[in-house]
Amino acid sequence: MDKLEIVSEKLGIPLDVLKKQLGRGIRQMVYRGLEYLVFRREIHGVREGTTVLLGGEPFIIHGYPSIRRLAILEAVPQHMIDRIIVEEKMDGYNVRVVFYEGEVYAVTRGGYICPYTVARIRKLYGDQVRLMAKEYPDTVLAGEVVGTENPYVVYNYPEAGGFDYFIFDTLRGGKLQPLKVRDEIVEKCGFRRVRILGELDKNDVGGLRSIIDRLDKERREGIVIKDPDHRVPPLKYTTVYINIHDIEEGMKHPFDEGRGYLFSRIVRLIAQGYEYGWSNDQLDIIAKRLGKAILKPAIESLKQRSNGGLIAASYTLVFPDYRSFEDYLEYMESQGIDAITRIIEEKPNGELVVELLKVKDTHDVYGKILKTGLSPLD
Repeated sequence: MDKLEIVSEKLGIPLDVLKKQLGRGIRQMVYRGLEYLVFRREIHGVREGTTVLLGGEPFIIHGYPSIRRLAILEAVPQHMIDRIIVEEKMDGYNVRVVFYEGEVYAVTRGGYICPYTVARIRKLYGDQVRLMAKEYPDTVLAGEVVGTENPYVVYNYPEAGGFDYFIFDTLRGGKLQPLKVRDEIVEKCGFRRVRILGELDKNDVGGLRSIIDRLDKERREGIVIKDPDHRVPPLKYTTVYINIHDIEEGMKHPFDEGRGYLFSRIVRLIAQGYEYGWSNDQLDIIAKRLGKAILKPAIESLKQRSNGGLIAASYTLVFPDYRSFEDYLEYMESQGIDAITRIIEEKPNGELVVELLKVKDTHDVYGKILKTGLSPLD
């Protein structure tokens, strides 16, 4: 039986369908000689973001299930059973980590092995992942990479430093395990976990609001509400602060992230204004913050372009060695990412500090606006 036949049998996808999807809904990739498959969309009930490692014995890293977004906290009792665990939702990027054929691998939400993330996770938690694989075979960690040294979402968490990994779930056979299993693995193997902010009755909406109010003052992202045994799907809810902050970040590149960031977060603010019953004074304060978040970064970017500046997202990355840097350059090329890199520092221990600039479409759109004086939208 060849590898595709094994994958077909394990996933319950007819072999002819699996082969037909190769190069379409399923992308074939290679990382350091390891071939793997990436499910770019759901196929025969197999979640988008699922990764199949094609070593000696194929291993399936099932896609992490999407979490429903809550608009109104008062709706929590409709969706939960009894007790709920309230965890912090951190502002980073979703990564699944496994130990496979003697190596640690880190997979993004989309299902790709990110060389940069692999290099950093191996250095930080390689021994812990090996211990987990020995004590809890076939377990997949799911967590959030956060910090200022990553190529996706830059947000400063004092407890994370430049780069760290916080576990929020564990999976086995594609199923989320009870939170007590996750907590046991975290404690026994020496990982870090997202903050648990409370254990409440599902009807304690006041308790939820109190947690959200505290997080808003702390300038944190929000919460994930879970059943302790994952009997029902979790819910997520974000603070007013992060909704406006995300708009401000997105509008630095309005013809890239701006439009996608804008309306969804305004809808969240509409629901929050309704549920919290903002007074006119509160509305004035939030509306001013929102308006400034929309206009200020976009105007500053246009001024920057008019002065000959490059409109790009800037990241500072720290690679453990030169090979990891080369791996990441190849990965960006395979993903069609238009980026500029510059080595800032080569440390005595072999680490490389690299500046990464991802050029944005906004750069060209702003150039046309400045040249023609015409709007690109109407």
